[in-house]
Amino acid sequence: MTLTQLLSGTYILLSSQAPAIEIVLDFTLDEQNSNWFNPNQSEGLARRQALQSAADFLSTIIENDDWNTLPTLDEGVTFSDIRDSTIKDLSGATISGTPETDGAGYRFSVNTSNRTSVGANEYIVYVGAFYLDSETTALAIGGWDSSDRRNSAGISQTEFNTWGGRMWFNLEYDWYSGSDPGSDPTDDYGTQDPRLFPTSDISTDNWDWDNSSKIWNGFQLDTIDPSIRSSTHDLYSVALHELLHALGLTSSNFPAYIGVNASGEAIGENLVAEYGGPVPLSGGHFDFDTQSEIWGATGIFSETALDPNIISGRRKFLTKIDAAALRDLGYQVAVSTFDRSAGYNLTISTDGQNTQLRWNAKPGTEYTVFVTTDFQTWARYIVGQQNSWTDPLPFSTQRFYYVSDSRER
Repeated sequence: MTLTQLLSGTYILLSSQAPAIEIVLDFTLDEQNSNWFNPNQSEGLARRQALQSAADFLSTIIENDDWNTLPTLDEGVTFSDIRDSTIKDLSGATISGTPETDGAGYRFSVNTSNRTSVGANEYIVYVGAFYLDSETTALAIGGWDSSDRRNSAGISQTEFNTWGGRMWFNLEYDWYSGSDPGSDPTDDYGTQDPRLFPTSDISTDNWDWDNSSKIWNGFQLDTIDPSIRSSTHDLYSVALHELLHALGLTSSNFPAYIGVNASGEAIGENLVAEYGGPVPLSGGHFDFDTQSEIWGATGIFSETALDPNIISGRRKFLTKIDAAALRDLGYQVAVSTFDRSAGYNLTISTDGQNTQLRWNAKPGTEYTVFVTTDFQTWARYIVGQQNSWTDPLPFSTQRFYYVSDSRER
């Protein structure tokens, strides 16, 4: 809710704009197996909230609003490198995996039997947690699926969107799920050495500087939570990374939708503009230790969320290079917190008798105006696809107005 304008102490105009994209985390597979994200246990709930924070953040800054409903969904979601030869599917039935070529683990195709459709602007991500096989050192794995596409993408200048993807976490590792950054972590970046390229790391900031490599490794979690163990890996950071894969930033999609030159560097228009040239890649990641300014911050730098590694005890946030890659893939990503919360650019005027509201209307979007005098009881006026509305009641006492693209208040 954004306070837009206050005139003569008599009118307050408020706007509400729901996130255009909603990343829906589906924990059904986990519930049928390890139940590592069990919301009825404190540790499981904290893990679930860490993932939800990453999903909420991306849902808030990605502004696509024209993804069609997928009325039928019949997909097989692939989970690989799992140690055990059997797992349970979404209905709880035991299924057998296919042995992988390295002989160390199994691959499973899990049918999306718990849902038959996907709503407009929804992006479904199935979540699991398993012991991964002995040949796998990954903290987690993520990707997108599959043939049920609703939009084309990338280089063709149209938008990328399938129906969703999946991510699963390795139970072999020690995980940290504390210090929930919330859906907007821009107030939680702490302090970084203002010298930016110091000769040594200092203990008075929150960021880890590696002077030998001349890189910022990430936010030092022990500066805000002394109880953190040196072996723990930050669940929020890894979830953010895997969600970028689930949204389509993968080794096959970089050349197919963003563009890769003969040297193996990403040459998407937004990436080149942000990085200052082609961006080195390592498979479906940016190259190790790629540095960028944090999205929504000024003068705070870190490894990109999409580079291949993370140091234990460190948190990584979305950077401007990560956001540029999403734009090149076809996503509409807000430039800043201010840009993201700009609302409808509402204005208010009066002719002495009646109050008139105006806003920037999006084609095909229906609007509702809510009116109250006490913030307890609201009158509702459904105005349809208009960009203005005049209060039918002459002005007599202070009234508050709220414009929304939802009919619920």
